[in-house]
Amino acid sequence: MPKASRRIAIVGGGPSAVYIVRNLLQKAGRFHITVFEAGQAVGSGIPYAEDQNGPQMMANITSVEIPPVLVSLADWLRAGDGDVLRRFGLKRDDIGERDFYPRILIGAYYVDQLNRLKQAGEVAGHRVILEAGVSVHDIEPRPDGFALTVQQNGRTARQAFDAVFMATGHLTEMKKPKRVSGLYRSPYPTQALELGPDRAALVLGSSLSAIDAVIALATRYGSFRGDGDVVDYVARSDRPLRLVMASRKGILPEADFYYPIPEEPLFIFSPARLAAMTAEGRSGLLSRAMALFRQQLVADDPEFVERLGITRFTPENFARAYFNLRQARHGFSPVSANLAEAKANHGRKHVVMWRYTLMRAHEAFSGIVPFLDRDDLKRFRAHMAPVFSDAYGCVPHISIERLLALHRAGCLEIVALGDGGSIRYGKGRFALAGCGRDQDFGVLIDARGQQAETMASLGFAKLDQALERTDFFRRSGAGGEEDQFRLPLDPPLSRDIFCLSIPLMMHRYPFAQGLVACAEAAEVAAGAL
Repeated sequence: MPKASRRIAIVGGGPSAVYIVRNLLQKAGRFHITVFEAGQAVGSGIPYAEDQNGPQMMANITSVEIPPVLVSLADWLRAGDGDVLRRFGLKRDDIGERDFYPRILIGAYYVDQLNRLKQAGEVAGHRVILEAGVSVHDIEPRPDGFALTVQQNGRTARQAFDAVFMATGHLTEMKKPKRVSGLYRSPYPTQALELGPDRAALVLGSSLSAIDAVIALATRYGSFRGDGDVVDYVARSDRPLRLVMASRKGILPEADFYYPIPEEPLFIFSPARLAAMTAEGRSGLLSRAMALFRQQLVADDPEFVERLGITRFTPENFARAYFNLRQARHGFSPVSANLAEAKANHGRKHVVMWRYTLMRAHEAFSGIVPFLDRDDLKRFRAHMAPVFSDAYGCVPHISIERLLALHRAGCLEIVALGDGGSIRYGKGRFALAGCGRDQDFGVLIDARGQQAETMASLGFAKLDQALERTDFFRRSGAGGEEDQFRLPLDPPLSRDIFCLSIPLMMHRYPFAQGLVACAEAAEVAAGAL
């Protein structure tokens, strides 16, 4: 390779890495890019990897919403291998832009697109190396670059690079705690989930990860039959399953709702007006943003604002009122009603405005969160982030139909832990108490999803020691837009290291897990190199 080639390391081989590679290859100059992935396939990432998910795990993003790499997902399917279509029961002529697909199908799309990027990049004079089954144990910053300690097949080596992009995604074995029999600290890989003799599991959580756990167990011990409006569940033995989803609020995500694509802009709660607010100063920024958010909601859906019944539009009051409305629809009957409503709205292309406004507003809010002071950040994360996660975290209709089928079969219930519920472990059993009928289980699955973490959690000790500050995603407005993901290191260490690691980003970028957010962050970070 020519001496001018810059050696780039990408730590983590999921969708973020795919978008980083795409953006790097569009830049001037030549690159020697190495993508390190601890899993079996480079490109998919844990949420979409075949060794982590089964074919029944559905993604909650439609084809048209996924940022294209080289081609869109729908176009890739239409032009793709017939074996893929047959495997997932798809007909080429029926593929639509607003369809939902199994996660592993999306993973196959990213793997294919990354391999095509590799081929195109090498034709253009770059070199792209995809390393599967390789773990990065540490990143040592130096004045002239970075030394990565990597391990493959039990052998440890050190490799030198000019720049590093950290794109580690979901962590499934945080800190490797001591194993407790029957306890799964993550639902992934879903193929590893297994019930004990009681055929019972307590699933901690009630959103997307928890649904994955429930569907995985259901398909391991039985099968879903039918599609469309009629889905039934049939167990493989006379011993019924007993699956209980337990969360603080005890509510399931709502069914995917209809809205225009591409999304229409918000003309009141707009990014430009929020940017102007941010320029005025961080003090009181969240309160000023909430007042503007209220104006947008009143303009779009005054009836919804009236139903909230609040006079002071604070994060605390809004979240309390919002979840009071949601919890008033607790149980499976409202879930069924919501599914019917969502299907009808899709059929007549009817938009429920408050849902549509909340979905767009979370993207606008995400632009100011890096600028919030410590107290406002805490308030946003505690109150508004859960509202938005609930509002936009809707799931495909087929996922709701399967949950309803399990409930009708007597295999699934959901409980609200509230403030009085507790889960205790003793004598090999997990006891649920204080929220209705006391029950015990042989299996507990922690399916609350990825939590925000620190650099120390990733295990990169030398990089952690070199950081100037811990809250490194906090922005003051002094730095350029392109440097928002650049890690602050003590001089004279190299500055060309960028963090797009989801567990770390979630502290200041609470909605970083989405594919759109991954693509946008990759474009900014690659542009800063």
